[in-house]
Amino acid sequence: MALKEIGVRPTWRKTGTARRIHDALLATRDEPFVTLMVNPAARDGKVHALYKSWGWEDIEQSQPSPASPVLTVMIRARR
Repeated sequence: MALKEIGVRPTWRKTGTARRIHDALLATRDEPFVTLMVNPAARDGKVHALYKSWGWEDIEQSQPSPASPVLTVMIRARR
């Protein structure tokens, strides 16, 4: 499974809502691992740091197109 994007409105940030959505989504899946790509510069690195705090690990970098930024590919074992 590949996680594409999770976003919450600014008023819901820092309330645990994104984490609950994340955990609920992963709980419904059977795949042993999940991947995602994150822009390490997004919100001054806060998005990348958040995923790391949720148990995601960096595995490589990818640039899906010449116009896109270099993204960090992350993986997490589904719990």
